[in-house]
Amino acid sequence: MASAKDLKKKIQSVSNTKKITRTMEMVSAAKAKQTQGRVEANTPYSQKLSELLEGLCAGANVQHHLLEEPEGVQRNALLVVSANRGLCGGYNTNLVSMAERWIDTQRREGRETDISMAGKKGIARFRFKKIPVHAQYTHLEDYPSFREAEEFAVGFMERFRNREVSQVWVVSTRYYSAAVQRSTLTQLLPIVPPVRSEENRERSIQTDFIFEPDPKSILETLLPFSVSQLVYRLLVEAAASEQIARRMAMKLATDNAEELTKTYTRKYNRQRQAGITQQIMEIVAGAEALD
Repeated sequence: MASAKDLKKKIQSVSNTKKITRTMEMVSAAKAKQTQGRVEANTPYSQKLSELLEGLCAGANVQHHLLEEPEGVQRNALLVVSANRGLCGGYNTNLVSMAERWIDTQRREGRETDISMAGKKGIARFRFKKIPVHAQYTHLEDYPSFREAEEFAVGFMERFRNREVSQVWVVSTRYYSAAVQRSTLTQLLPIVPPVRSEENRERSIQTDFIFEPDPKSILETLLPFSVSQLVYRLLVEAAASEQIARRMAMKLATDNAEELTKTYTRKYNRQRQAGITQQIMEIVAGAEALD
């Protein structure tokens, strides 16, 4: 059994740890609020872009190299968006596990995968498991910019256009709400045209839109931009999900530290009371011996 002195040291150590985790929880909460604001600000823009693509693709027989998978190419590209830092629960583990399962599935189907890894945690995991990585990126911070997303998108579109890969996928954590975030596999290329909802279909029947210039010319500019926009949204959602996961992990760590402090304090009080009782009994015994 630990002595009272050892228990006191443990109480002090756990209390210091609780101060650190509580501070990290507060920092993550502030960052999570900012990143959630960026996701919410981007949502109307993404919805309008999707509606525009719906109308253009439905109104014309569109043919574009970004919409068609190259034939005879048995190689895919995969971007895994992990975190540069840990202490965020199962955030990185869930992402990397999903990527590994998908890579194994593609290998069994006869397709090789060029892996692009964003985030130090994912890079370290793949290096430990000796999985080759085509490209590594560690420059993404808590607030990714559209320029960074565009660099990813342009690189993937160039490889897709040159028939180096037949498909491009992204493994990232999607933000659905403040309470729900899930690791998700998203197809980036070839572009999957949005499915027109029943409401939009009825609206298009009632309204005859005139596009200037023609829809095909608009799509030549809009399709590459939509790829960049999707990558940007995935990066922003991943940043928000990471901060939420870290806040929850630090909250759990703080709660556990409080429970440990209470447990060790009770044990310390029992040890102290037992020591005082023992000293009293020794004094009483000594006094009785003198009599």
